[in-house]
Amino acid sequence: MENIKSNYGKIGKSKCIDLFSGAGGMSLGFLMAGGNLAGAVDIDPDSISTYRTLFPMAETFIGDIKRWTPSDKLKNIDVIIGGPPCQGFSLARGLRFVDDPRNHLFKEFVRIVNHYKPRWFVMENVQGITNIGKGAILQQVLEDFATIGYHVDYKVINMAQYGVPQLRKRAIFVGNNIKEVFHWPKITHTKPDKNGNLFGAPLPRYRSVNDSLGDLLLPVGNFFAHRANSKMRGPRNRDAHKAPAFTLRVRGDEFALCEKPAVSAFIPGPEPQDNHQYLKPENEIQEFFRHKSPTWIKNSTKIKSIHSDKIPLRGTRKLTIRESARLQTFPDWVNFMGSKSSQARQVGNAVPPLFAYQLFSRIFEYA
Repeated sequence: MENIKSNYGKIGKSKCIDLFSGAGGMSLGFLMAGGNLAGAVDIDPDSISTYRTLFPMAETFIGDIKRWTPSDKLKNIDVIIGGPPCQGFSLARGLRFVDDPRNHLFKEFVRIVNHYKPRWFVMENVQGITNIGKGAILQQVLEDFATIGYHVDYKVINMAQYGVPQLRKRAIFVGNNIKEVFHWPKITHTKPDKNGNLFGAPLPRYRSVNDSLGDLLLPVGNFFAHRANSKMRGPRNRDAHKAPAFTLRVRGDEFALCEKPAVSAFIPGPEPQDNHQYLKPENEIQEFFRHKSPTWIKNSTKIKSIHSDKIPLRGTRKLTIRESARLQTFPDWVNFMGSKSSQARQVGNAVPPLFAYQLFSRIFEYA
């Protein structure tokens, strides 16, 4: 975690463009690993507003990526990153992937990679992309990149295995045109009942909800629940002290901290007022969230540390945007633009920066 702190504010030589950037979770990981952000494209104005605030050094474009013409200012791009929306990866109504008109977003990603011919690209998507249509879509993706000269390694990643306090599984594609076989970053965390490291000390357990939120002076719950999840579809409650969160959705009000296990349908209580105060940090992930912002971040909120007891929760309550952002491993200096619902969507759609940092740190090891 110390290496992440030391890289804040240092602009590296490797330049990237972030396609379908959203608020910039993957870009933040790239920056923390020592990269340089050259440009970003997204159709959502609020996401680009957030992105511009976080990364003023990058050239940004708001609009349909089909209308974006690569700028002459963006030269010598080393890495292209992004997560094209997944609608085009459906085989509904018997359509083949190549015939689905919605797949143009993935095709645009390929087009831009082919234009810049970066040494590396990283593409993120839903885990189902690897098995939809009995692998037909996966094969099409690999063939499209092979046609433009890229060898691709892919893997479904459980973000909890990389220190993210969230059971979020996503498909990650890493491609290069320099004939390198990519070796994935080592897993850092494991389930409490697993060793995870047969030839060394046991790995730390998955980070829990309260590992990540316990230093915020807000009511602390004993359980974490997703109100849209029924018992027929899986366990409703997670022990907030021992288990990571469910995968966050784009609607922030679907999740709640609870005093007792939630039963049947429930409506969480109101979101508490964030009083911008810290308790004493208990672990390294809390210290990571509190790192000082880069020098270009203006009007960063100053949060004071105080001595106080934790506030016990009575009933249920929604998570604040900052709490949701922490479960995605955004540092506290990151502020999101737009309405509360827009901010929740930006957080829920993001790639966890902590995982992205570890991924790009590994890529940067290749000369």
